[in-house]
Amino acid sequence: MRTEAANRPVWREPMLWLVAGLPLAAVAAGVTLIAVLAAGGKTDVLSPAVRRTAQVQVEDIRADETALRKGLGATLQRRMPGGGLDLELRGDAGGEAPLRLRLLHPATAAYDSELQLERIDAQHWRSAQTPASTHAWHVRVEPADGRWRLAGRLEPEAERIELEPLWRR
Repeated sequence: MRTEAANRPVWREPMLWLVAGLPLAAVAAGVTLIAVLAAGGKTDVLSPAVRRTAQVQVEDIRADETALRKGLGATLQRRMPGGGLDLELRGDAGGEAPLRLRLLHPATAAYDSELQLERIDAQHWRSAQTPASTHAWHVRVEPADGRWRLAGRLEPEAERIELEPLWRR
């Protein structure tokens, strides 16, 4: 007496799909993951001075320590209605001119931009350009020589933000 299971074609056998199908699905998922990782660009927002060793990323924080030592801080404000940005610097920055304002995209480094800030007086700086307000930006302000650095996060709806040294002890 023959059972119906003995009459089934081999591709309709459930054990075949478990034995061969699961490993094939795992291989397909691995190949897809490798393809996605290989196609991606630089996605981190760390500075180029980051040293990578295996899984560890080490960034030079001397610029932040200098900003802490000098007691630096700043307020960055969007200028309305004409657009642009105003920066009010607190502390002794040493009279560096000009300052650069780096806008770092939170996910894609290709969208990063840099604005030059023009000096208005000892504590005030200005840029005629305004960043796009469709997403948040990581903001870095530093002199051209990179001696010190202030950082903050500019949300799309924010009119003003406080900037301070990125790393604190």
